Amino acid sequence: MEIENVLMIFGELSELNEDKAAKYRCLCESAVRAVTDRIKNASFRDCKRLEYAAAVTAYYRYTLTLENKDITVGEISVKQPQRRIECAKLLLEQALADISDIYEDRDFVFERI
Repeated sequence: MEIENVLMIFGELSELNEDKAAKYRCLCESAVRAVTDRIKNASFRDCKRLEYAAAVTAYYRYTLTLENKDITVGEISVKQPQRRIECAKLLLEQALADISDIYEDRDFVFERI
């Protein structure tokens, strides 16, 4: 997985130019580790879908760091970052679903014995 590709995708998602996106390299590297640690088979680690999943993971984490300021026009108030977080979460869920064939799901499942 190429960190530069992850940074590029992250920059596009977050609408940051290349220089500003580069400031979040550590966040992207952490997301790469989080995704690659759950890959079922090491031979899939260069898959382009993983780069997208890592970038979306970084983007979701980025949105959680945004200030939660309300935008108010007249009587209408919108929590912009909250909506962005919701959209990022949906993107993340879809990205993880797209790699479900090679991604190890570690969520707890209770099964009957």
